[in-house]
Amino acid sequence: MSLSNYVVDAYQVFAASALAASSCSRSLFGAVLPFAAEPMFDKLGVSWACSLLGFVSLVLGLVPFAFIRFGEQIRANSKFCQQLAAEKEKLKAEDERRNKRREARERKTARKAKDEEEGMVEVDR
Repeated sequence: MSLSNYVVDAYQVFAASALAASSCSRSLFGAVLPFAAEPMFDKLGVSWACSLLGFVSLVLGLVPFAFIRFGEQIRANSKFCQQLAAEKEKLKAEDERRNKRREARERKTARKAKDEEEGMVEVDR
């Protein structure tokens, strides 16, 4: 779950593609790992093979904490993430300009409606 959250935060607009790649690689490892299980248990024995899997699980348990601690630095060093941040700022600036134009049009329309209403009021008198 932490990897999925990190991928979404890091790739933002392209999060669906990044999650698909992550899911695909996870599924490939899940399909290939059972083929390595029998040789691993034969060579290491049951106790060491289980211990090896436990140690790998312990190391992978640190991944979420590594993302918390170093995630911002990783994204800061990524050219792709820097490009996404620049594009996000550009889109934000465009949205602000669009909103200002829309608000100006709305004020103009409201002023025009008010002027017409005042003109009608004078005609009715």
